[in-house]
Amino acid sequence: MSRMVHAPLKQRIYDELVRMIVSGEVGLGDQLDELSIAERLGVSRTPLREAIGQLVRDGLLEYRPYKGCFVRSFTPKDIDDLYAVRKAMESLGVRLAVARLNDHDVAAIKAVLDATVAALEAGDLEAYATHDRRFHDLVARLADNRTLVETLDRLSLQIQLCRVVANQAPDVVERTARERQALLEAFTARDANRAAALMEEHIEGVRRAVMAKLRLADSNDEAAA
Repeated sequence: MSRMVHAPLKQRIYDELVRMIVSGEVGLGDQLDELSIAERLGVSRTPLREAIGQLVRDGLLEYRPYKGCFVRSFTPKDIDDLYAVRKAMESLGVRLAVARLNDHDVAAIKAVLDATVAALEAGDLEAYATHDRRFHDLVARLADNRTLVETLDRLSLQIQLCRVVANQAPDVVERTARERQALLEAFTARDANRAAALMEEHIEGVRRAVMAKLRLADSNDEAAA
């Protein structure tokens, strides 16, 4: 990447680190090489460490004394805890959103879901992940509940990291594309119970996919040991 020339510097560094992590460019459990990253971004170590510190507080990185900072890895309990909260929050968000939907809102939901499926059909998983995140963010905003939005925002980076793991399985993205049509029909019909149930099923499916990938990785590590 060329030298960073636009302000604010800390936010630019933060955003680039997030991109590197959620894209899988830096993998789960990998250590951050501060020197090479600083050279790549054309910045000093001080603002880089400030951005890294914020990512530690946000739960995307973990600091290990005398070793440095590593991309967070997840235990099965971490995944269960995260997705239990996410399922409850997003199900509530759906119910609140459906109660307020107008035709413009439904059209906005349809546009995002159409873009999600188009990205999948084009084989562009990065765009798929982006539109999938836009869909969940849109529903949360339509709920018009500040506490809900702030809670999901605090979890968003961890959820994005888990999405990277889940989206590595082709059957997951194909299944979620099919789920999107059912969700759209429920939103269009203003069926809050159906929409909330579908959202819970979708999130549970992602949780299972992440858990399966973790178990596979653990098995491979044990076989290689």
